[in-house]
Amino acid sequence: MSPILQWWSRLAPGLPALARYDRRDLPHDIAAGLAVAAMAIPGSMATAQLVGFSPVVGLYASSLPLIAYALFGTSRQLMVGPSAATAAIVAAGVAPLAGGDPDRALALAIALTFITGVLLVGASFMRLGAMADFLSKPILVGFMNGVAINVVLSQIGGLFGLRLEASGIVPRAAEFVGKLPQTHFPTLAVGAATIALLLLLPRVVPKIPASLAAMVVAGFAVQWLGLEALGVRTVGAVPGGFPLPRIPEIPVDQLPILVAEAAGLALVLFSTTMIAARAFADRNRYEIDGDREVAALGVSNIAAASVQGFVVTGTNSRTAVGELAGGRGFVQEARRLRKRM
Repeated sequence: MSPILQWWSRLAPGLPALARYDRRDLPHDIAAGLAVAAMAIPGSMATAQLVGFSPVVGLYASSLPLIAYALFGTSRQLMVGPSAATAAIVAAGVAPLAGGDPDRALALAIALTFITGVLLVGASFMRLGAMADFLSKPILVGFMNGVAINVVLSQIGGLFGLRLEASGIVPRAAEFVGKLPQTHFPTLAVGAATIALLLLLPRVVPKIPASLAAMVVAGFAVQWLGLEALGVRTVGAVPGGFPLPRIPEIPVDQLPILVAEAAGLALVLFSTTMIAARAFADRNRYEIDGDREVAALGVSNIAAASVQGFVVTGTNSRTAVGELAGGRGFVQEARRLRKRM
């Protein structure tokens, strides 16, 4: 192998893996890809709405970053994408700087994503991937559970058709209890039925992607039953097309605040990604490189920012769906390489 090809192989481990790909695995991986897409599309749209962005922003964040991670990551299976927990952290970081302007909030979120990606790439050059060996899973789990509570409280108003304005866990919970008599019951019925589908479908018909089915059923219900006339709010038209890659604008006056926010966010992204990557690598008995994983995650977030998306991280759920749906190409390659050793 020439020195140039060796350099590219070290820089982008996905390239030599792709060159060795066995075409016999392609039908299985296409089926797995469709299953993951069926889950990722509604999930990404919902995550964007969770933090007050247009649903299309979530789709942007689920496009180019996947390709970037596939090229630069060392995990044979891990998939990156928007996460409700990390998106909530981004929203909490940019909200005080946006002053209630949703367009400015999105611009700040894109800038924060870009800075986070740059910090992660820089961390890989400093060989900080070894930090994964010292991560405390109980602390991370506790932190993520706290974020989950915050996510629930941020969405519970929409589920009941209420407009909640208080910030903070306790004030928002108190405001929700106080406004319960104002519940909009058509909205609550749609939300409750959708949640029921999400819980029941995996048990009754496990091969059908529950999130996609729930979104389709809810959409038809809104259309056929005329729920908009009853006051049920809908997403509306989603812009088509794909944004041209561009470097996000970073407000110089708020750069120190954004860098501080990005440093904390980078640690959370790295922690959650490494836990997910190691779990699947251990299960299928192949190795990952911590420093390259940091770099791949950084490049993925830079890619997300360049297409007007927001932070992405390694996701257990999408990776598990890909594995359960029969995705096996690169894992099979890892196993074949291990047998030759």
